[in-house]
Amino acid sequence: MSRPSPVAAATAGAMLFAAPVHAHGVAGAHLFVSTLLIDDPNVADEASLPTFMWLPQPSDSNPAPIASSIGIEIDKRLTENFGIAVNTGYSWLRTPGQKTANGWQNLAVTTKYKLYVSAEHEFMLSVGVTRNIARTGANGDNGATLGNADSSSTTPKIYFGKGFGDLPIGPLRALALTGTLGLQVADKALKYDVNGNANNGLANQWQGGLSLQYSIRYLESQVKDYGLPELVKRLTPLVEMSWSSPASKPNNSSIQYLIGAGVAYTATDYAVTIEALIPGNKQTGSHMGFVAQFHLYFDDMFPNSLGKPVSRWW
Repeated sequence: MSRPSPVAAATAGAMLFAAPVHAHGVAGAHLFVSTLLIDDPNVADEASLPTFMWLPQPSDSNPAPIASSIGIEIDKRLTENFGIAVNTGYSWLRTPGQKTANGWQNLAVTTKYKLYVSAEHEFMLSVGVTRNIARTGANGDNGATLGNADSSSTTPKIYFGKGFGDLPIGPLRALALTGTLGLQVADKALKYDVNGNANNGLANQWQGGLSLQYSIRYLESQVKDYGLPELVKRLTPLVEMSWSSPASKPNNSSIQYLIGAGVAYTATDYAVTIEALIPGNKQTGSHMGFVAQFHLYFDDMFPNSLGKPVSRWW
């Protein structure tokens, strides 16, 4: 459901299923796969265990500092359309000639409500709020080096997914677009004193992104059966982009873009996704990196227990 912005972390250093599809972001015949740089619009019972990211940092030196992290996320539905997600991770920043900075990321908690689903138009719309909790991870100079904010923040968000099944051109019907947009509002505003020294506040930020997906599963089941191998039917090539930009003054950050291009393999109970990371500008990174994720679908693995909403436990 939710994940810390990989853009922010970087600067700190889905086959035709034999079994029914219970979740994974289904609108009509279209399946919105879990993306790695932005949050998908669905509410489900699932977990990312883990997500691994590796990205060279903005630097004029060669070799550049390397930021890497292992992320963990657990998502749980409380009702059919309302859920909560908790995520954190462990980060490393390796700078040549210096001691490696490492530690836990600050905890983030997201609540999300799926407002509307149109099966006919393959459309899904959700709203949510993410709370980033300061000082729950590494803090002090080490935490600052890793990008852990010293001020908590709240980010209202909207999420959408749209399948292209109503297009008149057959092969294009397998495309889908997902996206998110949010405004991060800090508990403590960033300020500078007369000497130009900053407090431990945080500037507000716009955060968002888009993903474009091409579902081989949809192509085979809804457009034309090309007789492709089962492994290929389970693939979804995709490209996505996350971005952030300052939303208040003063600020000490810049506009950043991070692009991911790769493929998701989606089975009934799990998904594996890997993407190349391409910095969109020099403020985001100095060279290409990569991100990979192993994703579990509890709603398919344990449909009568862990995989159903809490409201249906009794």
